[in-house]
Amino acid sequence: MISYGLYKVIHILGLILLFSGLGGVLLAYATGTPKGSAKLAGFLAHGLGLLFLIVSGFGMAARLGYGGNLPMWIYAKLGVWLIMGLAISVAKRKAKMAVPLILIFAAWGTVAAWLALYKPF
Repeated sequence: MISYGLYKVIHILGLILLFSGLGGVLLAYATGTPKGSAKLAGFLAHGLGLLFLIVSGFGMAARLGYGGNLPMWIYAKLGVWLIMGLAISVAKRKAKMAVPLILIFAAWGTVAAWLALYKPF
């Protein structure tokens, strides 16, 4: 049985991988050299980060006793998770706008953190 604390560590690892992957893809495409292992590493880190986030997020929800009756703030976090999943496509296609995209991605990460910390609804 996995403890709540270990789920949290896995969740943070997922965040690190997600944002590292987005940054890697942005860098690869913004410099005009999207080839080889650098591009692959970015996509792989992003995908693994999403996987770790969803698994650990539901694990933490189960540990908190939510079971099948999830509160609205968890649904909002799932919405942010979907947006961040689509963000890799935006990073690839709009890499020339790297600075605004980094700020937008950071804002969505901040929204997810706010939802988890304050559980507003």
